[in-house]
Amino acid sequence: MTGNKRTNPRDVTRLSGKPLAETLEPSSILESSTEPWVTSQDLTEYGLTFKPEVILDMTLFLLANPNMSSSHLYRADILFDSLGVLKTPQQKEQSFARAGNSKLETTAAVDENVEPIAARELPGFTLARTVVRRLVPRNPNLDRVMDQTCHFYEANTPCQPTDESTGGDEQSINRSLVVYTPHVTSKEDMPFYHPLLRSLAFLYDFNPNTPETAPGAGTMSIHFLLFPDEPIQNRLERTLQALLTIQIRLARGTRLTGKPEGGSQNPVKDNVIPQHLVQNTYTRLKAKYASELCQKWVESTEPSKHVFEDLSITAFLIELWRSMYGVVPADEQNNDNTTTNNQVPPKRSFPGFVDVACGNGVLVYVLLMEGYTGWGFDARRRKTWSIFPESVQSRLHEEIYIPQPFATTAPTLLDQLTIKSHTGTFPKDTFIISNHADELTVWTPLMATLLCPESPSPFIAIPCCSHSLSGARFRYPPPKAPKASDKKNNPSSLTEPTEPENPATGDLKSLWKEKQDAQQTEAGFLKSMYGSLTAKTMSVAEEIGYDVERTLLRIPSTRNMAVIGGRRRTTQEWKDKGQGVVADGDRDGKVVLERVMGAVRRVTSIVYGQITERSRLPRNRPMSEKRGMLKLDTVTPFRMGGQP
Repeated sequence: MTGNKRTNPRDVTRLSGKPLAETLEPSSILESSTEPWVTSQDLTEYGLTFKPEVILDMTLFLLANPNMSSSHLYRADILFDSLGVLKTPQQKEQSFARAGNSKLETTAAVDENVEPIAARELPGFTLARTVVRRLVPRNPNLDRVMDQTCHFYEANTPCQPTDESTGGDEQSINRSLVVYTPHVTSKEDMPFYHPLLRSLAFLYDFNPNTPETAPGAGTMSIHFLLFPDEPIQNRLERTLQALLTIQIRLARGTRLTGKPEGGSQNPVKDNVIPQHLVQNTYTRLKAKYASELCQKWVESTEPSKHVFEDLSITAFLIELWRSMYGVVPADEQNNDNTTTNNQVPPKRSFPGFVDVACGNGVLVYVLLMEGYTGWGFDARRRKTWSIFPESVQSRLHEEIYIPQPFATTAPTLLDQLTIKSHTGTFPKDTFIISNHADELTVWTPLMATLLCPESPSPFIAIPCCSHSLSGARFRYPPPKAPKASDKKNNPSSLTEPTEPENPATGDLKSLWKEKQDAQQTEAGFLKSMYGSLTAKTMSVAEEIGYDVERTLLRIPSTRNMAVIGGRRRTTQEWKDKGQGVVADGDRDGKVVLERVMGAVRRVTSIVYGQITERSRLPRNRPMSEKRGMLKLDTVTPFRMGGQP
């Protein structure tokens, strides 16, 4: 649709409209007798408003995230940084180990030593930094990895006097040049995802003396070095134009505060497990399982979306459990070389998992195949279960969940059910997985705590559709910052507004853009239905004593926020042979159980109070079964079960 196309950030009126080969000219800063560097006015953008610091930060961000400019790439691993700021994979794993992932400290792989290519001597420029990175493709069966040296140059050139100059207070022009040189010896060795060039350079000139009437003080240009006798193909021209457009677009969204140099703008992305570990495991799982699962898919839904999403979540869980328990997948257990990488065997075996509202069962299937013990349940059997081996089908149960306290107080209600139910009496320390569990999302931390109040189980909840504790569809109000007195008494408490905000005014296109921009911020995220549900899940978990973390998963879904509870405590327990600490130092099961019941009463009263005020709930609703889940009247408003 035309309305969804991004606006071109370049001034297209300056483009010549000619083929790139007809507009080439020698590069005044890079051309030498041995290297015929060229550039073009069509690869130059004037009037940019970005300060040099913004361009530098954007460039450093792209160093580790080349996927922003090429869909064939996953990421880039930093192998060397002359300033020691950008971290190598091993340094990332060690830093995560110091942050609580104790197992990563002993399993971190040794970084490969790759020598950088010698820097060019450029007149007027000073070499400021050298970085070596490794480009990692999405599909290693099609493309290979490639190392690349990136040289950062700086220069300050006296500006030329103009009619509009201000006089003697003029400053020098700031020039920033980054030269990218791949570690290849011939064009035949160049991977498909990289432009067919010997070297590529980006130059940014910033003139602080530009008159205020000018559109901007910055000029960005691309310079490149072709292979001998290599013509400029149409694909190369499109690639260079796209690279310049992407640089300008990303510079517009770059913010210099609140993040490390070159880091992600999102502080909850890759904050629990290093990116490269999850992506490497996902690549292995995709090659091993994706094709067969897609071929055997029997549901009416698109298989690739569900398969790839579940494989991504599986990869995250495998690396999460590696860091928490020290357990490894079956392939690594059977690998004789495993003992050579300083792997420390776990002191205790993996406690098992349960996937609540497991849906199509793909997540359970892959985890079982990878050697992790566990099972899953859902209110309705899926057709996909039939494609799995019998050993896996026996671990997928058609059941609904009813919390033990309510099953005990209302035993006669269970007799009216036509489907098997259980009360969540899993083995102690079972890891609870709640992947798009809908009605059970907010119940997840409560379920994990009720399993063993003295030592609540760890869990991961990936919210999707918003439901109340009763199972009815409900939109939680966005959390409101607590008052000073509330912070003093309960730092994690969140109060809710009683009235919704007035809607904004304006045309539909402007309102949509404002909404999209607002949701890029933390405050905007919490105002969305999904953000409010995530905040409510975290609030409930914190209220009953969990140390809660939030992380953005790299999965092909907009519902990609994960809430993790009890990770640090469990990691410490496994590290100290089970003699670790409990969240908030509270080991009194009765006190924890009372917290659970208090949270249930409080959340239920808030939800039902708001629904009743809006006349959205019939008062004398009969008990029935819908979508395989228990549906009670308003006197006992609890409905438990799996996702549809």
